[in-house]
Amino acid sequence: MSKEMKKCPFCGGQAIFRTKGNSKSVDSVGFCFEIECGNCGARLPQNYTVEFGLADDGGITPLHDERKAAVSDWNRRVLS
Repeated sequence: MSKEMKKCPFCGGQAIFRTKGNSKSVDSVGFCFEIECGNCGARLPQNYTVEFGLADDGGITPLHDERKAAVSDWNRRVLS
């Protein structure tokens, strides 16, 4: 990820991705996650998903990726 998450607006702690669950099928593997403060536990009110599949050439292909949206949502709620 190239976009950096801002510090927690409540305590100044570091924001982290926290896995809430995972899924897999014949064609893909995925994770349900949230972003929360590693210090005080403040978090966004919604969960996000990321899902990957195996490409024909053997590479890993993102099929559905909400990581950038989650970081943008976290950064938007931070007080300047």
